[in-house]
Order: sequence, then C-alpha cells, then structure tokens
Amino acid sequence: MSKLVDFLAARKDAVLTQWLGLVLDTYAPDTAALWKKNKDPFTNPVRHKLEAGMRAILDGLARGDAVDAATFGPHLDEIVRVRAVQDFTPSQSLAFIFLLKKAVRETLWPLVAEHALFVELLALESAIDVLAQIAMDIYGQCRETLLQLRINQVKNQYDRLLKRANLVCDFSPEGEEP
Repeated sequence: MSKLVDFLAARKDAVLTQWLGLVLDTYAPDTAALWKKNKDPFTNPVRHKLEAGMRAILDGLARGDAVDAATFGPHLDEIVRVRAVQDFTPSQSLAFIFLLKKAVRETLWPLVAEHALFVELLALESAIDVLAQIAMDIYGQCRETLLQLRINQVKNQYDRLLKRANLVCDFSPEGEEP
C-alpha cells in the first residue's frame, strides 16, 4: 500500500468533510446552507445519499481497492441518481467526482509536499478520473431511463385523451380484454 493511501485512510474524515462541503456548494446558496446545517437523514435525504456514497468511495480508495465499475459503481450510483434528476447540466452533475481531487489536494497537500508523494498523487488522481468515467456511464443510463419514463408518460396521456374523445377504435379479438 502506498504512503499516500495511508495518509488518505488516516485523514479520510477530513477529506470527506472538505469534499462534501465542495459538493454542497454546487447547489443554490440557500439550499447549500440548509443541507450543510441539517444532518438528519430523514429531513435531509439528499445530503444523506450524497454523504453515504462519498464515504463509501473514500473508504474504497483508502483501502487501495481496484477502481472498477463492480467495486465503485454502486457507490457512484447513489450520488449520480440524485444529481441526474436535479436541474444540472451533465458536467455540473458529474463535477462532484472532480471535486474529490480538490478535496484531496487541499487536505493532504502538506503531506504530499513533505514526503514528495507527487507520483502517488498523480496515480490517485488518475484513479479518480476512472471513477469519473464510470460515473459518466451511470449518468447516461439514468438520463436514458428518465427520458424513457417521460416518453411513456406522454404516450399514456395521449392515449387517454384519444379514448376520452372516442377517437380510438378497439381492434382486439372478441372476448379479450383490451
């Protein structure tokens, strides 16, 4: 295990606090202030989902887990699902993963500089880039699902309107329920 990963494990809570703060700052100022203050998972489920997913990602990185979709996908999914349905552009939705780099640098930079761990920092940042790629795939799947749900909703509404206007003929064979 690398020295930087050891430092990450030892300062995981500080990195998480920094990262969560940066991510919450991507929301409107009033929303960010409320979500930073309210830590109750029942009255603030968005913060709870974000924090749970972020904590699991940091735990995996601090253990030195292989960065792949099987290991990190479920944790990224928790966060991406929340952000995919919010009023963000795709790049804004996925910015949370790149904010991890900033949180790591801001929290661990003195140790990186003191112990000359620049190569290890680049390796960790490359692993975070792989997380971003996995998150992009998850985001695409989420948006595709949302679009399909919207299409189905419009089709159902259109179908009901036609039936109410008696503009639909039922051609199902006799005896079968339409």
